[in-house]
Amino acid sequence: MGIHSEFMVSATIPGGSDQQYKVTHQDETFAVETDSGTITLINNGDNSWSIVNGDISQESANIIGQAIEDHYQK
Repeated sequence: MGIHSEFMVSATIPGGSDQQYKVTHQDETFAVETDSGTITLINNGDNSWSIVNGDISQESANIIGQAIEDHYQK
């Protein structure tokens, strides 16, 4: 059992408007609920994010990832 928390982040991905995303953090991954399904991201530790699964561009993953990082810096 690892860390498990849920929170909301706000991000604007390319071609879209500002949206709220529900994020579930468990162990090393972050599951993000989007309009097109759930994506799973992992933080690389260098301001970049890897897409574990889901249909999202790398740019969008990094933007949502930055919003997750911002959440933890509040």
